Amino acid sequence: MPKPMYVWSGSAWVSVASEVESLATYATQSYADNTPGMKMIVPSSVAVGSGSGSIATSGRVSFSGSSSVALNGIFSSTYKNYLIQLSLTGASADGVVYMKLRNSGTDASTNYSWAFVGLNTSSVDTNTGSTGQTTGMVLCSTETDFNKAYYSSQINIFRPFEAVVTSANILNTGSTSSAVAMTRSGGAWHTTESSYDGINLIPSAGNITGDITVYGYKA
Repeated sequence: MPKPMYVWSGSAWVSVASEVESLATYATQSYADNTPGMKMIVPSSVAVGSGSGSIATSGRVSFSGSSSVALNGIFSSTYKNYLIQLSLTGASADGVVYMKLRNSGTDASTNYSWAFVGLNTSSVDTNTGSTGQTTGMVLCSTETDFNKAYYSSQINIFRPFEAVVTSANILNTGSTSSAVAMTRSGGAWHTTESSYDGINLIPSAGNITGDITVYGYKA
């Protein structure tokens, strides 16, 4: 007959079975929601200027042929800081993708600043920046030849729901149609001290295709 296994509880030897049962109460959604880490955010809605946009059950937003992609209801008092991951798989024009903050479906249209330092395989460092702009924060470049060019951006955005200056760290990577690989790292700021619950992605020309996910940092 098999013998029971015991473990030391800190004060006595107890059966493994009893300990497993006691630990089961921690494997709840409430426990997971309150454990430090990241949680994927499901937007309340997505609106595109053209083309199509959809929200998966998980929260991932996919868009195609879109002249703008607005995610509403992603920032709240539940989380202070957020991670945004953007992956582009197509574009109809060369240019850049801007990001504007928004609240209740309305974009904030002024006071954006950003700066980048870049490195590419043609051995040229580039430094670019701008202040007090109406276009938004620069996230990444776009290219029409997406047989070779794929761009992705990772954005850490700080305190967007609070009525303070919103700042962001931005990292993007990709390659041009001439197979020049590049990476850029920088930051962006929105100096209007207001609360925002969403973002709007706006290409400088044409439309874009890809997907985007937003995560809240739990603390």
